Amino acid sequence: MSTIRHGTRGQSLVEFALIFPVLILLLFGIVDFGRAIYTYNTIGNAARDGVRVAVVNQNGTGTGCNPGSAATGPNTTQISAEDCAVAGAISLGGVTATVTYRNLADTAACGSPIQVGCLAVVTVSTQYRAITPIIGNIVGPITIASTSKQPIEFVCPVSASVCTPGQ
Repeated sequence: MSTIRHGTRGQSLVEFALIFPVLILLLFGIVDFGRAIYTYNTIGNAARDGVRVAVVNQNGTGTGCNPGSAATGPNTTQISAEDCAVAGAISLGGVTATVTYRNLADTAACGSPIQVGCLAVVTVSTQYRAITPIIGNIVGPITIASTSKQPIEFVCPVSASVCTPGQ
């Protein structure tokens, strides 16, 4: 004699309804974690881009990140390390960058004028917010920052129109 089980379909539906929100939260958690890693990598790359410009061009801020043209060359003083760092992470939005010059031991600010061997220090940061409301409310906005340091290769005078090694 076989017994027929009535209501097993309903039981499966109830079990699925109970576990479904947990599965969705887990899926969105994985997506948010991937976005956070993308943000961290982008910020790190932007800091490296900015410090590379800072070691060969000690220009101030606000002059853009135009790499030059055939007429002016790639080493014009029109390039700003801060602007290049922000441009490297422009897809994130709300990115800030700071450029400082420190002594080789990284214990104090580098003297004026900046000398070969000083460290160019570029720090890039942004606020990361999770897209999942539940996760976003739990962790809140997270500041993601990256700092990159490299020694100055040559001094670029701000007053000149073109930087040349050895000046």
